[in-house]
Amino acid sequence: MRIWVYGDSPERIREMIEENISSDDTVTGASVCAEIGSAFPQSGLIPAISAAIRNDIDLLLVSTFELLGNTAKAEQAIELFRSYHVSVRSVSSNGINSS
Repeated sequence: MRIWVYGDSPERIREMIEENISSDDTVTGASVCAEIGSAFPQSGLIPAISAAIRNDIDLLLVSTFELLGNTAKAEQAIELFRSYHVSVRSVSSNGINSS
């Protein structure tokens, strides 16, 4: 599976990769969410969305769904990725997994 990893820090992204990616998977990219109060709060997702559009990823792995925004924004982001046949999964025990 081709996976994009999206987290709140480079350290957290490394942890997510070590703990959640199997040897059968390929990490095709990673990005860090924008800081709170940023003019472009979803800017960290732009490379992942571009990869989804190019059909370069199968899964967006996020540290927590809250990184995608409030509930409505998170649902919109998940639907956007689904429209490109990309599943979204959180490694957090909070929230639901989306496929």
